[in-house]
Amino acid sequence: MGAVPVMTAPSGTPVLCPEFAFLLHATRWPHDADAIETIRHAAAAIRDPARLIALARRHHVTGLVARAVGHCEGLADTPLRRELRQDALDLAEEQFRQLLQTRQAVAALRAHDIPVAVLKGAPAALTIYGEVGVRTSIDIDLLIARKDLERAHEVLSRVGYERSEPPCGATARQLGAVSRYGKDWAYDHEHSDTGIELHWRLFQNPRLLGHVGVDDAVDAVVSPGITLPVLPRDLGTLYLTAHGAEHAWSRLKWLADLAAVLRQEPGAADRLVTDAAANGIEHMTMAALLLCHELYATPLPEKDCAALAQEWRTRKLLDIARASLIGEQDGTELEDRAMATTRKNLGHYLFSSDPRYWWRELTYDLFHDAGADHSRSLAGRVIQRIVNVMRLPSARAAS
Repeated sequence: MGAVPVMTAPSGTPVLCPEFAFLLHATRWPHDADAIETIRHAAAAIRDPARLIALARRHHVTGLVARAVGHCEGLADTPLRRELRQDALDLAEEQFRQLLQTRQAVAALRAHDIPVAVLKGAPAALTIYGEVGVRTSIDIDLLIARKDLERAHEVLSRVGYERSEPPCGATARQLGAVSRYGKDWAYDHEHSDTGIELHWRLFQNPRLLGHVGVDDAVDAVVSPGITLPVLPRDLGTLYLTAHGAEHAWSRLKWLADLAAVLRQEPGAADRLVTDAAANGIEHMTMAALLLCHELYATPLPEKDCAALAQEWRTRKLLDIARASLIGEQDGTELEDRAMATTRKNLGHYLFSSDPRYWWRELTYDLFHDAGADHSRSLAGRVIQRIVNVMRLPSARAAS
């Protein structure tokens, strides 16, 4: 075996531990001959298999990592390979169930003349990677029109789903708060670990791709014999990017998805940044393209985006994304790191220059839980959020 290549860190990117570096190589799709050779070299540097497993699970990429470990003869018959292989088998079974569950839910809604679109999930995994057992999906995201929400709730209730958020016993005040400030109702299924998020818009902030609706969906064959309504390819990529940015790219699976799309489709980066500019979210999108380029060497737009790439909002969003994604490289969740979610949420204000967007973001941050029962007054909760913001610089220095 030749010398182990060192993954150089681009300007601003923290030095990566061998396990995180391997994770990046493992999640670069497809695993062609060159990629497999790089994976094998990177595997020789792994020193802490437990850390690698923790990182793979934290970033929801066990399927891709198991596939990569399977290419490495030096890891054959090791506890690492056996554990990841079992995770991948469980993931493949779960994705088959999710796919069938998605088809059944869509069929039930359409049988009652409720238009529906499938967001992300198993269909997206099959579209991007071409096979199951590669990408982790937690739940099924369905998009409907707001006017159909109550009817869709009745349909899902009849086919085994129970609303978990807001809970079935929610008061009118709680339902009103979710309707005004939220984007979906969440459901659990009596015989499945996979639930449904029933969206009436893509994001809490209606100024973020708020024009996208169920009428934009097109039927697509996602697997032999299975056709589902999904967003068109370019619109789906724009949603994927905005979704990852909203979570500050804190899971590698979202960035790996974007990287795979950018590598598969010539001109995808140019179309993406053009579509983003038309929707007023070019800074978040350029930050995503820069991060993807840094970590996955994906193509940047051919059009001149130098000014956009250097604009302060783009650079700040890129910094937030790096910190949220890479973190301590020990598998710690974003929510368990000091002030990390506050940084992420403040980054949302950099997505758009539209004051109406800022206003909706502010009202969500201050009042989205107004319908819940609290021991602290509304004024007290607002003050606490302000204190969190004021503590942010010291938290960053400490980390």
